[in-house]
Amino acid sequence: MAIKNRSLIGIASAVVGVLLLSGCGAPSGDARPSDSSLVTGINLLVSSFGANHPKMVNWDTAALKKQLAQRLPAGIDTDAGWFIQWPHPTTGQLPQVIVPWALIGQYPNNPSQYFNRYKGGKLVPQATALDLVKSITNAEMQGDQYFGAVVNIRSSTVDPQWIIFTTVPYLPVTDIATGFATVKSGQWSVVDFGTALVGCGTVPPNVESEFGYKCP
Repeated sequence: MAIKNRSLIGIASAVVGVLLLSGCGAPSGDARPSDSSLVTGINLLVSSFGANHPKMVNWDTAALKKQLAQRLPAGIDTDAGWFIQWPHPTTGQLPQVIVPWALIGQYPNNPSQYFNRYKGGKLVPQATALDLVKSITNAEMQGDQYFGAVVNIRSSTVDPQWIIFTTVPYLPVTDIATGFATVKSGQWSVVDFGTALVGCGTVPPNVESEFGYKCP
C-alpha cells in the first residue's frame, strides 16, 4: 500500500514551499523546528496515512485540528524524527507523534538514540542499511515509507549474517517492534518481527544473547 508517486511529489512540494515561504529555511542540525514546520509535517503525515491506511486511523479530524492550533510541546530530536508527546490529550487527539526528518526539511547532526532497546553488535554499512530499510518497509509497513522509521540497525559480531533492527511508527497506531533479518538467496530478508519473543526458535541463541534477548 505504498504512497502513489503524485502523493510523494505533493508532499515534497509542500515541504519545499514551506521552506521558501519562511524566508530563511528550516533550522539546521539538532535545533528544534518551528511550530509551523512541525504542524505542516504532522498534517502531511496524517493526510498521507489517512489516504493509505483509512481503517487504522484512530484520531478525530476536528479534535486534531484544535490540538495543532495550540502551542506544541518542545519535543526532542531522535534518530526516527522529531518526537513530541502531549501530556494531556483529549479524546480524538494524538498522544504523541514522530515527525519524519524528510517532512521537516532538516536532518540532525547528533540525534538521540531514544528508541534503542538493545546493546551489542555493530553498525552496518550505509548501503546495507538502505537495502534493509527498503526490504523492511515492504515486508512490515505495507511499502509505506511514511508509516514508520527503521532505526538501530546493527549486525551481530557473533554471526554477521544476522542483523537486528527496530521499527518506530510515526503515528500512534501500533507499537514499537523489533526484528531480525538474515541473508537468504544472496539478499537480506526479515525472518522474525514483533514485540515479544522475537527470534525465538529462529535466531541462533548466541546472536539473541548478544543483543540482550533470552528466549524461554
